[in-house]
Amino acid sequence: MPIPIEQFIETRPRLIDEVVAPVDESEVLRYLGYPVNQYPNAHIERLVARWIKEACRRSDPRAAYVILPVLEKDTNRLTVRSLAGETEFVGAIGSFLGVARLVVAFIATAGPEVERLASRLMSDGEELPAMIVNAVGAERAEAAEAEVIDRVREQVSVIGFAPTLPYSPGYCGMALDQQARLFGLFNGATAGVTLTSDCLMQPLKSVSGLIGLAPVEDLQAEGSPCDRCDQPNCNMRR
Repeated sequence: MPIPIEQFIETRPRLIDEVVAPVDESEVLRYLGYPVNQYPNAHIERLVARWIKEACRRSDPRAAYVILPVLEKDTNRLTVRSLAGETEFVGAIGSFLGVARLVVAFIATAGPEVERLASRLMSDGEELPAMIVNAVGAERAEAAEAEVIDRVREQVSVIGFAPTLPYSPGYCGMALDQQARLFGLFNGATAGVTLTSDCLMQPLKSVSGLIGLAPVEDLQAEGSPCDRCDQPNCNMRR
C-alpha cells in the first residue's frame, strides 16, 4: 500500500540544535569574493584559517522547520496550512513551487556570538578578520539550512519525493515582507531568531525560506527555476 503524503506533515516546529558538518572553506572564500578556483595568498590563507577556527568556536548553528500541506497554488500565490491556520504567500514563488505537494518552511541561524565577534573586530579596526568571521557566520547559517534539507530529503525519499531549491523572502519571487508570514508558521519556535519591524532577521547571520517537496519525476520535468528567472545576477542562482 502506498505511503500517504499526509504522514510527513509536521505542523509543530522541529528543532535542529546541532550541526556537525565542518566549515566549508570554499564557501567562506566565496563569501569573501574569491571566484571559483582562485585562492588567497599565503598570508591571507593563514588569517582565514585562524578566524575560521575562532568563528566556528563561537558559532551555534541551529534551525527549526515545519512540513506543511499545500492547499492552493497558482503562478502568483501559494497557500499552506499550519497550526496558525491558512497562510498565503504571494508573488512568483507560486510558480517556482508549482509542482510541490508539501512545503517545508525553515529558519536557520549561526547564532548571535559570531555576529558579536565580527562587530567587535570591526570596532577595533580589524576589518579583514571581521569580514572572515562574517563569512563564516553566513556559511554556518547555510550549513544549518543544509541540515534541514538533508533531513527532509531522507524522510520523503521513501515515497519518491525530493526537495526543490530553497526560496527565501527578498529573493526568488518573494517580497521581503513575506518574512512575517513565514515566521507566523512557527508559533514562536524560531530557533532563537527574531524579526525587526523591517522584516530583517536577528541574528543577522540567519536564513529562512520555503522548500517544495514533490515527486522526483515532476521536479525533473519542471527543470531548474533559475533558467526561467529574469535576474541573471542574483546571488541565489544555482
